[in-house]
Amino acid sequence: MMFGIRIAAIGAAILIVLAGCAGPRRGPPQRGMGGANRPPSEQEQNIRFMLSFDGNSDGTVTRDEMESALKRQFDACDLNHDGRIDLREMQVENDRRFRAFGTGASPLIDWNQNGMIDFDEFATTARSMFAELDKDNDGKLDMNELRLPRMPGTFVPAEEQERRRR
Repeated sequence: MMFGIRIAAIGAAILIVLAGCAGPRRGPPQRGMGGANRPPSEQEQNIRFMLSFDGNSDGTVTRDEMESALKRQFDACDLNHDGRIDLREMQVENDRRFRAFGTGASPLIDWNQNGMIDFDEFATTARSMFAELDKDNDGKLDMNELRLPRMPGTFVPAEEQERRRR
């Protein structure tokens, strides 16, 4: 009888430890742009990221708008205003990004490992993403390039169906 109680106590202790290792609960998943109650996909995150550069809020992101926004962001990270982000400034910005976005944050990285991040290194990810989304290579991302493809079987409003028929 004592042996059974010990086994049960050990089992309960293991369950408590495993529950503690599961980490904090995060709450409900974010709504994706597609409307489903799920976390946003990588493509949705990329589109949102690009739309954050839409300075005049017209739904189109030009290369100039993106470059201007990146320059402002770079200047905000360059705390001593020497035209580069040193390792201390990089750590400050990465800490800020992690606090704001958690594990979904995109950290600054000294890609060429020279002890600092210059503007071109800072802008590389955004520029690559812009180039990937700019399908017609016209230097701007319009509503067609910033739209997610519809999944098969999803609802298509009547207006959209009519527009597609034309």
